[in-house]
Amino acid sequence: MTRAYDEILLERASGTLGRMLDFAVHSLRQDPAAMLQLFVSCGLASLFEQGDVSVTAGMSGIELAYETLDRSGLAYERAMPRHTASLSPEYWCGYALARAQWESGLPFGRIMKSFSVAGFITDYSRKRLEYLDSLPLNIRADERTRKIREFGRSYVLEAVPEIVSAAGSAAASSDTALKAMRMRNGLSQSQLAKASGVPLRTIQQYEQRQKDINRARAEYIIALSAALGCEPSSLLEKKQG
Repeated sequence: MTRAYDEILLERASGTLGRMLDFAVHSLRQDPAAMLQLFVSCGLASLFEQGDVSVTAGMSGIELAYETLDRSGLAYERAMPRHTASLSPEYWCGYALARAQWESGLPFGRIMKSFSVAGFITDYSRKRLEYLDSLPLNIRADERTRKIREFGRSYVLEAVPEIVSAAGSAAASSDTALKAMRMRNGLSQSQLAKASGVPLRTIQQYEQRQKDINRARAEYIIALSAALGCEPSSLLEKKQG
C-alpha cells in the first residue's frame, strides 16, 4: 500500500495530533471525542490523510487545535498551554489515531466509526495507574517521566493493530470491493481515474453502487485492476443470497 507520507514523518505527525488533543482537552476544555469530530468535519483530517506537510509537520499541536476550532466557526478563549510532562491519555489517543490512519490508509472519519475515544482514554488511564504503582517509590522524577513515555508508546503500538482491524472490518462490511481496494492502495478517486483512464464519475458511481460494477465494460475492469495491482474478479461485487 502506498503511504500518504514517509515513515520518517510519522512520529512528528502522530505527536502533532496527540498534542492537539491534549491541548484541546486540558487547556481549552474541549470534549476529546467532539474535538476529533471537528477535526474530521472541518477538513483538516483530509489534509492530514493526504500527507499535507503544512498540517502533519508544519503546525504544532496547539496551532492545529486552534485551526480546527477556527475552521469550525466555534467561539473559544485562547489559553496558556498546560504541559503534561508525562503525556496525558488524550495525547496517546490522538497519537494512536494518527498511527492507525497511516497504517490503514483509511480516512479518520471511517476509523472513528469503530473507535471509542472514551474507551481508549479510560483503558489507558487504568493501565497507566497500574504501571505507576509498579514503579519503585524512590525513582527519580526524570526517570519516572521517561518510563511513563515508554509505557505510553508501548501501549499505543499494541493498540494500533486492533484499531486498524476494527476499522478495516467496518469498512469491508459497507464498502464496495473497488473502494476497499482503492483505499488499500492509498489512492483517491481522482488518482485512480488518472492511473486507469476510467472516468472519475464512473468510479464514483461504482463505489456508491449507483452503477453495477458487475455489468461494467470489460476494458474498465481490466484498467482498474491493472492500476490497483489486483485480479479483475476481485473488483466484482458478491451477490447476497
